[in-house]
Amino acid sequence: MEKKENGVKKLLAGILCLIIVVAIFGGIGSVMGLPNMLNTIMHTAHDLLLNTVFYLMGMCVITGALGKIFVEFGVVDLLQRLLRPVMRPVFNMPGVASLAAVLTFLSDNPAIIALSQDKGFARYFKKYQHVSLVNFGTAFGMGLLVLVFMIGQGYFLAPFVGLGGALFGCVVATRLMQYFTLKMYPNYKHEDATAITEYKGGEALPDVSFSEDGNEKKSDDSLFVRVLNAMLDGGKDGVTIGLAIIPGVLIISTLVMMLTFGGTAEGVDEMGNEIIVYTGGAFQGTQLLPWVAGKISFVFEWLFGFSAPELVAFPITALGAVGAALGLIPEFAAKGIIDGNAIAVCTAMGMCWSGYLSTDAATLDSLGYRPLVPKAFLSSFLGGISAGIIAHWVYVAIVAVMTMFEASPVWSVQTQGTLCNSPQHQQVELTMMDDSTFIAKDWFGEKGTNLEFRLSQQDSSIVVTNAYAEKNNRFFFVRINEKALQGEVSYALLHLDNEYSKFGGDADGGFMYVFAFLYDGKHRPIDRGYYELVWGDGVPHTVEAEAYIQREIAAEQDSLRLDSTYKTMGERVLETKDTLSSESAEQ
Repeated sequence: MEKKENGVKKLLAGILCLIIVVAIFGGIGSVMGLPNMLNTIMHTAHDLLLNTVFYLMGMCVITGALGKIFVEFGVVDLLQRLLRPVMRPVFNMPGVASLAAVLTFLSDNPAIIALSQDKGFARYFKKYQHVSLVNFGTAFGMGLLVLVFMIGQGYFLAPFVGLGGALFGCVVATRLMQYFTLKMYPNYKHEDATAITEYKGGEALPDVSFSEDGNEKKSDDSLFVRVLNAMLDGGKDGVTIGLAIIPGVLIISTLVMMLTFGGTAEGVDEMGNEIIVYTGGAFQGTQLLPWVAGKISFVFEWLFGFSAPELVAFPITALGAVGAALGLIPEFAAKGIIDGNAIAVCTAMGMCWSGYLSTDAATLDSLGYRPLVPKAFLSSFLGGISAGIIAHWVYVAIVAVMTMFEASPVWSVQTQGTLCNSPQHQQVELTMMDDSTFIAKDWFGEKGTNLEFRLSQQDSSIVVTNAYAEKNNRFFFVRINEKALQGEVSYALLHLDNEYSKFGGDADGGFMYVFAFLYDGKHRPIDRGYYELVWGDGVPHTVEAEAYIQREIAAEQDSLRLDSTYKTMGERVLETKDTLSSESAEQ
């Protein structure tokens, strides 16, 4: 009878599973088309594997090696000793708990499993503290990787604001877990973690890595061998972590992206609506999550300051795997929806959650605290929400303070931007700041792309001051449109020396020009010439110079065409002469 009931349950579970799978993929396929859906899945997973997973794996190897060196040579011990004084008043944890924070920050959540099962470590804890150790350690999981990754996206302040938010979220998660534990098991307040706990399998806590004083055992090898072993072992651990995140990045990120992003826009219909088509390319989808988030966007905007509903995909993904969530950031950046605030919030929530849905359950189950798993989930969830809120409002406050000390506009004018004396004009807003710098907003007609510059003290030539501008010899490399395709302007090399750039005028009228070599998204040259702004009663200054440049370009093109035609004919004439000469010589 019992076997029959189990068989019925399995049958019902199988049917339910099929219904869910068919509903998910049937819904996606009905929007995208079945062939396009399958192609998008493959292309997205392939792109994530090559451009995200291997990048993360490389970072894991480097950070793993660094973390192991820190452990081997006592840096971890130093850090945990420095942090001991704040453990009790802030987290209500013994000082040695700082070791868990440092190790998980340098590696990943699973480090807390082995650490919490170590007798030399666990003996410092009461049982309610020992239980909360899982939430405490999880809040720091992959912290170094997340921090370095976000800094690598071109941000510096925001990731550290996020780190502060994660610390606050850790306090919330840890203390909430202690509260829930004592509410269910009041006796845990006085019982030692190693006293009478029944661990999984009925075994006592192992004593694998710590001596009786609670410090990690050291090797007796030579300095060179210790350094080499630490780097190689840490690198191997990094490879293990990198391999471990592959399923999460490929499976979770692919699914989340297909629920987040849309198709490719190809013009508008008669009603002015965008025409969306699906080609089976990577990072296409149904936009379900932004649609749902858009219905309650005011919540995410107020709590986290998210400027786009698509950003909610990051914390959702971080619930299962922060490595997979990091895979979303480059695509957010490519779509232009990421900013400093979003980086701060995502750093805080990514660190604080860091895939707790898997780690919390595994750790508590291994320690014999399975009934407390739901409480651990709730504590980590509320901790991550708190981390995101704090990161957002702290970042807003810092930006507000910094703005008070920034330069203020003196005057601002609308200018006519012209490239190579083209008949087409672009509206560019030019602003002079009170620190004698200038900002050409949306130059080249690209929204969000600004040219920041000042004037040379020797003459009136332009000196680019953009943070992203890179000077190479005489040229400034300046990005224009990172998403540009072949044939579209992606970046410019600005030649500003001598007479190749000039600024003149004031708020009433004037001009400004630079000489630019333009390249497309495939790094192929498109054009070269003067880009000039004119406003008020100002007059263009590059008409004659640009006409000369265009004649040069035309002559070069004609020369190339002539060469391709007449060079071959010339070679034939020379070949004929050589043949006749050799025949005459033979005769």
